[in-house]
Amino acid sequence: MTTAIPTIVETLIDNIKIEQFWWDGVQIKMPFHCVYACIPNPVADEWKVINGIKVPLINVDKYTIPLWDPFHQDIHKMPNHAVVISHHKGNQFGLFAYPADHIDEPILLSWSEWLQTQSSLQ
Repeated sequence: MTTAIPTIVETLIDNIKIEQFWWDGVQIKMPFHCVYACIPNPVADEWKVINGIKVPLINVDKYTIPLWDPFHQDIHKMPNHAVVISHHKGNQFGLFAYPADHIDEPILLSWSEWLQTQSSLQ
């Protein structure tokens, strides 16, 4: 997933807003510009096994949004929230969601602080 901001825009940014949510006792941080929506009390329209993982699918308007466990585990029950993430490849746009037990207030980090958190993950 692309969470990067284009280099030409990056030079204009001092701070970045970070969404924070919890799933299965682990805090997940996501840049605000990647979060398309947060759905409270999501309901699965159907369940599928994709690449060996049990995944609920949520239908919203013309989109079918898979709810992926960020740790690549089966989802057995619907979470309190679905954090919908937008992604693109070339000119193609798509949506998927991560489950969340709880959503914290967003935080503001300096661009350099955010980059440091990313380099520690690699």
